[in-house]
Amino acid sequence: MVIDNTITKDYYEDESFCRDNAGDINLWNLYNLFTQANKSSYIDTFLDRNLNAFDFTKGIQQSLNGNSDYRWFLS
Repeated sequence: MVIDNTITKDYYEDESFCRDNAGDINLWNLYNLFTQANKSSYIDTFLDRNLNAFDFTKGIQQSLNGNSDYRWFLS
């Protein structure tokens, strides 16, 4: 729950990786918001959460590129 709150807050307030003025965010900044929030995780879950963040953003990229195997990411 803490990670969700951190990502949400940083989406609006983080100086380096937040959304732009139109409310859009690129996948690189989204990935960095996820990994930044993971820094507060316990060491035993840190790597797993970073891998999940990478896989999630990679899945969104695949979906945006038209790969139908990943279309559930955006539905």
